[in-house]
Amino acid sequence: MFNWLSKYSRIIYLILFIFSVVLLIPFNNKAIVNSPTAQEQYNSELSYLKTTDQIVSYIDSLYSNKNANLDFDTIAYINTVSEVIKERFHYGLSRYSLNENWIAVLLGKIGWSHFSAIVDTKHLLKHNEGLCSQQTIVFMSILKEKGIKFRTVGLGYEQGPGHYLCEVYYNGGWHLFDVTKEPNWERIAKSHESMDYYLQNKDTLFKVYESVMPEQLFYKVLEKVEYGEVSEMPAQKMKLFHNVTKGLTYVLPILFFILFVYASKKYS
Repeated sequence: MFNWLSKYSRIIYLILFIFSVVLLIPFNNKAIVNSPTAQEQYNSELSYLKTTDQIVSYIDSLYSNKNANLDFDTIAYINTVSEVIKERFHYGLSRYSLNENWIAVLLGKIGWSHFSAIVDTKHLLKHNEGLCSQQTIVFMSILKEKGIKFRTVGLGYEQGPGHYLCEVYYNGGWHLFDVTKEPNWERIAKSHESMDYYLQNKDTLFKVYESVMPEQLFYKVLEKVEYGEVSEMPAQKMKLFHNVTKGLTYVLPILFFILFVYASKKYS
């Protein structure tokens, strides 16, 4: 019986080792994503911007070309960042693939689907799509690089419907930006005012969103508004979870191999 058990354990460890190694191989196993719509500003030519350094350098070059001999213009820089994010991403959910983090993918399948949703800027930049929270994370991370204050603005309810955007601080106050819905700010005189201002003037803000959000949905998500802490990046616990599980994807093959060798020697 013990010989049978030892042989069985060796086979299990060997199979687990093989599977854990195979899952690290970068097959073409990414989930099907949404295609960009005609209304989005998405520009596929910017998909080469796959690191924070690359996208910041690109933004800096665009800004410098328009503001060559001037002191740093915070508003102009923020607008440049906003436009680049709109062109860099189209709407869709970016998830980890199996080889990127198979543990997060597995837990996302059997548990909470958000376990596999990416929240790290350097990983989001490897993809061309992003939900409102994901695109806003990239937007805010670039502002953070430049020391520009921001805070998240969560609209709606956890169970939905909801939306995610942010405010940026300049000229002594907060100013609303939405890089995902890409609303038409030119339709109103007072663009990019604070969310507090627009909560007192909801009809004014609806003019901005009228072409990208149904009226009923717009007023529904404005029923609940939550602000984040100043310059605090969101989803830090989820980011830690992803880092830990990513590390485990490399540790587990080593562990399974050690257990296989140990079982082979012990029961040989």
